[in-house]
Amino acid sequence: MARTVSANGMGRWLALAASLAVSAGMVYASDTESPRSAETPPAAALAPPATAEVAPPPTPRPAEAELLAASAPVAAQDFNIELPEGITPEGGLQVKTIWVARAINAMFPEIKTIGGYRQDPLKWHPNGLAIDVMIPNHGSEEGIELGNQVAGLALANARRWGVLHVIWRQGFYPGIGAPSWTADYGNETANHYDHVHIATNGGGYPTGRETYYLGSMRPAPQG
Repeated sequence: MARTVSANGMGRWLALAASLAVSAGMVYASDTESPRSAETPPAAALAPPATAEVAPPPTPRPAEAELLAASAPVAAQDFNIELPEGITPEGGLQVKTIWVARAINAMFPEIKTIGGYRQDPLKWHPNGLAIDVMIPNHGSEEGIELGNQVAGLALANARRWGVLHVIWRQGFYPGIGAPSWTADYGNETANHYDHVHIATNGGGYPTGRETYYLGSMRPAPQG
């Protein structure tokens, strides 16, 4: 019988008990749609706006996505940890999005808010394909490191969880291909400095029979 763990009591130790392969080789996407249609305009809008006063930051290099993935919590060999429903409102979310949200909620109890379904001009949130993981004290060294770990966990497990892209601190990290720099949209939220945006390929809407584990997801036994 699988063990069910409480998100409130497990703490960061769960990172050592979770069966999540942390490898940059897992950074990929199964969707062929261009990731640049995510939460940023297409084409040239991804380049940082050049101004006479302030030089734009450098575009993230492909190696930086691997480094981000490498910042994910270290994993062990226990796939049999069941993930309970957490702080994320799951209504309107597809199953792989729920899976990512539950895993992040379990591994990072300091995260207090994860947004999911909402109306938006872009498809990700209205179609239950994305979550926004709000980072406490996001401007501090601790907050930035926490955001790096959340983003890295999603990238390192892109194959397992169907992660298509991650946006964090103006860096756009697709599951496959080189990362890029988003335009400056004028505030911390629009530029993803206070939250990590994670989009998945969905996997369909839940039936209510799914059971989510750190290493796998499957329908609940019939009976």
